[in-house]
Parts: sequence; C-alpha cells; structure tokens
Amino acid sequence: MKPTTTFWLRLLSALTLLAGFAAAQAQTRAPWTERTLELFAALPVQEGGRIKPLDTFAQFRLLRFNGKRSFETPAGEKLGPTAFLLDCFFFPELARDYRVFLVRDSALLEAVGVRVAERKKSDRYSYDELAPGRDKLMGEGERVRLIDEKKRSTFDTQLFALATNVHDFEGLAMALEFARAELPTGDSQLLKDVLGSEPATAALVVGRLPELIQRLDALEPAERARAAAAVQSLHQDLQGVARDSSALAVFPPEDPGIEEWRYVDGAIDDAFAGGALPAELLAGWEALEHARTDPAAFETALGKLSARTVAQAERRGEYAKIPLEVRFYQGDYFTRALVFFLLGFLVLCGSWLAPQSRWLVRGVWGASALGTLFVVVGVTLRCIIRARPPVSTLYETILFITAVCAIVLLVIEWIQRQGIALSLVPVLGAAGMFLAMKYELKEATLAGDTMPSLVAVLDTNFWLATHVTTVTMGYAAGLLAAVLGNLWLIGKMVGLKKGDKEFYRTVSRMTYGVVCFGLLLSVVGTILGGIWANYSWGRFWGWDPKENGALLICLAELFILHARMGGYVREHGLAVLAAMNGLAVAFSWWHVNNLGVGLHSYGKTEGVIMALYTYYGIGLLVVVGSLLWRLGAQSKEAPSADVARLRRSEPSA
Repeated sequence: MKPTTTFWLRLLSALTLLAGFAAAQAQTRAPWTERTLELFAALPVQEGGRIKPLDTFAQFRLLRFNGKRSFETPAGEKLGPTAFLLDCFFFPELARDYRVFLVRDSALLEAVGVRVAERKKSDRYSYDELAPGRDKLMGEGERVRLIDEKKRSTFDTQLFALATNVHDFEGLAMALEFARAELPTGDSQLLKDVLGSEPATAALVVGRLPELIQRLDALEPAERARAAAAVQSLHQDLQGVARDSSALAVFPPEDPGIEEWRYVDGAIDDAFAGGALPAELLAGWEALEHARTDPAAFETALGKLSARTVAQAERRGEYAKIPLEVRFYQGDYFTRALVFFLLGFLVLCGSWLAPQSRWLVRGVWGASALGTLFVVVGVTLRCIIRARPPVSTLYETILFITAVCAIVLLVIEWIQRQGIALSLVPVLGAAGMFLAMKYELKEATLAGDTMPSLVAVLDTNFWLATHVTTVTMGYAAGLLAAVLGNLWLIGKMVGLKKGDKEFYRTVSRMTYGVVCFGLLLSVVGTILGGIWANYSWGRFWGWDPKENGALLICLAELFILHARMGGYVREHGLAVLAAMNGLAVAFSWWHVNNLGVGLHSYGKTEGVIMALYTYYGIGLLVVVGSLLWRLGAQSKEAPSADVARLRRSEPSA
C-alpha cells in the first residue's frame, strides 16, 4: 500500500462504490465462454517491470488472496484465475461475495471488529464479510507499514497482508470505473457541439480531443477563456475517474522508446498533453462493460479489443512470448511432475512387497523418468519465456536442484542397477515439488510473480549461466550426498538390509562420488563468483556472508575427501560428514540471505527460518542418534571379541 493522499482517496472511493454495489440487488451472469477465457487470458499487461498475460496476473493475484488458484462460488461454480478476474472487472457485485480471502488466524478479524462466530481459526472470507472491519483494517495496515519488516510480529505481518489483499481487491473491482462513468458537459456550448448534449464517456472525450482543441483555439479570447475553463473541468472529472480505475497498465504506448505501459490515468494525461490518443482501446474496454450481460456480444467486443492491443504490443516487439507463457501455466508441468513422482513412490512401495516383479521396477523407472521430464520441460520453458538461465531466483533454484538430483540419480541407477538411486528419485522429486509449490506462494506474496524483473546486480545472463548455475549444481550435489549419507545412517539404525554389506558399500561409494562432483562444482562456482564480484563491485572477495557460505561448503567437502582418503573415517564417518555438509549447504543456500547484511541480502525470504531450523534439528538428531547407535553396537561387539580371544588362547585337548 502506498502512503499517499491519493491512496486514501482511492480507498474512500472504492468503499463508496462497493457500498453502492451492496445496496443493489445481486446480479447473475452466464458462464464465461471458452473463447472469452482464452482471449482474456492472453491479453498483455505490464506489471513488475515486465509484459505478461492477464492470466499470469490473475493466477498470482488469486493465489495471494486465496492460497490456491481456484475456488467455488456461493452458487457452486468452480472458478479459475481468469474467470475470477473477469468477475472482479465486470461483475464486482458478485465477486465481493466470493470467499477468496484466506485468514490463517481469526484473531486478526476480531482485532478489527469482524465477527467470526462458528468459523474455523483458519478460514476463507468474502469481501462482504470483511467489510464491517474494513476501515479499522486499513488503519492497522498503515500502522504496520511504518514498522520495519524485521521488527514485525507474525500477527502484524498477517494483518498487513490481509489489508493489502483487501485493498488490491478493491482496485480490481474499480478497474473499469472509467468505462462505467458518464461525464457531464455542463452548459458549455463548445462541449455540447463537439461531444453532444448527453453525458460523455472517456473514449468519446479522448477521441474528439483534437477537434475540441482545434475549435477552442479558434474562439475569440473572451469566449475561449470560458470554454477553456469548461474543458479543464472536464479534464479534472476524467482524471478523477481514471485514478479510481488505475489497477492495470493495459495501454501500450505508441512511442516504442517509452518502456512503461500506461494506466488509464497516464493514458488520458498523455492524450491531453498532446501525445498519442488511446481512444480505440478505451472504447474497446467500454464496449466490454456495456456487453457484459450478453455472452456473444461480449466475446465479439473482446475479440476486437484483443486484436487492437495485441497488434500494438507486436509493433513494440513485446507480445511474442505471451501465448507461450499462457500455455506454460495451463500445462501445469510441476504439478504433473509431482503426480508422477508420487505415483513412482507408490509403485516403489509395491516393488518392496514384490521384489521379483520386473514390471513394478519398470513402473518406478517410467514414473520417475516422466516426473523428471516434466520438471526439465517446465524449467526449459521458463528459460525461453524469460530469456534467462534456469536459476535467476531462489524459487528457480528449487526446481533446478530437484531436476539435477533426479537426473544424477537416474544416471547412477542406469550404471549400477542396484535399485538404491532409483528408490530416491520419486522421494526427492516429490519433496522438491512440494517445496517449490510452498515457496511459489511466498513469491506470489513478495514479488507478485515467480518470473520477476531482476535486481540490477543479477541482470546479466553470462554470470547467471556460469557462476549461479555452477554453484547451484554444487548445492544440488551437496544435498544429494547428504541424502545418501542420511540413508546410510538411518538404514543402519533401523536395521534396513541388515547383514547386506554390499548395499552399504554401494551407498558409501555413491556418497563419495557425489561429494567429489559437488566439490568440483562448488570450487569452480565460487571462483567464478569472485570474478563476477570483482567485475561488479571492484573486489574479488569481501567476506560477505554469502561468500563465506560458499567457502564453508568448499572447505567442508575438502575435509570430507581428505578424511576419507587418509583413512581417518570409514563408511560411517563418511555418512556423518556428508549429512553435516548438507546442513552447511542449506545454510549457504537459504540462511545467509535472511541475515539482512552484505551485498547478497537481496534474496531475503520471509518465513523460511523456522523451516531451516527444523531441518538443522532433524539433521543433527540423525547424526547424534547414529553416533549413539555406533557406541552401542561397539559395546555389544566388545564382549564377543573378548570371548573369541579367550577361546583362541585355550589349550587344545
């Protein structure tokens, strides 16, 4: 929320308008046609510094409000993001009754005076249900906004998020106010001659603005002053309507040298300042508003608006990847990957019950390979859409690391045919997809998208493709080695394949090999990072927390390899060190970004610290448990060894 006078005036206008909707009788609408949803989804809009489809905007806005990308209306209709955005624009009187605001703690509502009787602690509410506490909620949101993010309590953070969501919903409900408005022409003869005696629309005013200015200049000085005052009053009325409608930047500038697309108010101001006139686009949106109750007419009007907007975006060279992004999100590749990984895990469980069945093993292979393929295809499409390497954000590193781990495990299984690596693919794949989906919600809250514009220091494809990709693969190897190390430790403690020494030797060899792989990539990636730092910041090394984390991984993996090669540790020690190295990787990958210091503090992620501490605790618990198990096993072996020595020392009969 922006702490300006305009901000509060817009909120007041939104409240007035929506209160009017509440007093009106609720309307119904026919279901949106498939063609309407298709055309509307592919309309381009600029948000967060990039051009994206309206479908992407709708998906992440609904995800932020609702915690998921679909919901059910009071009438029982299931709506997705595009249909939700259409209803917000054209039927706000219906959308205000949709329970799309996820409130995780009902105490938030009690604090702003909203009754929550007979509702769960974590539940979803509609705008109408939140409206009684809206004013107090906005006041509390402004109070929290002034508090430094690091000092906000969880309660305040959730309160601010809810206030922001309600404010943004009001913006969507007001987005087409300019298309509904009728502007009075007053008693000015000039305005009546040019615009007609009936109230004027925004498109009509902007479309006839050149004629209006031409005729104004031709008037006598005395009459011109009175007419100019009337034109100025009309301009102010139009500006007021436009400001209330500034939810989306959907007007591409005619000048290709201007990068920023225009909101309604900016487009109208440009027109009055002598710039290009967006009359056709304004008229297109007005036609949609007027045809909202007629599905066929609405589809026709939307087709015309889409053709005009797309043509202008294409002339600017900004539309080529919009259809691909729409198909990418419709493909839902990462959810499909999760489904196949889970299927692979179920088949894997079946193969444990029937170890001789080749068909079950092939099923694990097939499901794991398809899950990996969907992740790889999804990551590749993201690279094409953004023209970026696959690791430009922390969210993308989750997807990339999951894909790397799955591919490496499949290759290991193809070589060794032991079933160990294959068993880990669906487990790690599903875990990676679950983590990615959880973090996607955080990205929707923090950045509004998972393909945001990069901060200036990261805006370089060369270093993203070299340093970041290499060091991220090093992270993947370190985490995979930690998984293998924990498999060895937990397997020993629970008696998995007890007596099968070859199984544990194989796991140990895999762990050692992956650590070698990780060390190579971590060292190369760290050196490349130093070169990039020298290029960007003028120094190779500055003991920044992120740099220290990368160095920690390199030193830890060097220690592991030297200890193993020198004979200081064997299989158990290697597994323990690999598991501990996984904690170092998690610290370097995520934790240092949340310290809030150093030149790499741009990757801060709210809410991840508790998850990291949980991982640290579990990791240390496994390591300590394995050491206690080892001591217990050695104490049992000692008496047996003493008895054996005594027997060997007894004289023969």
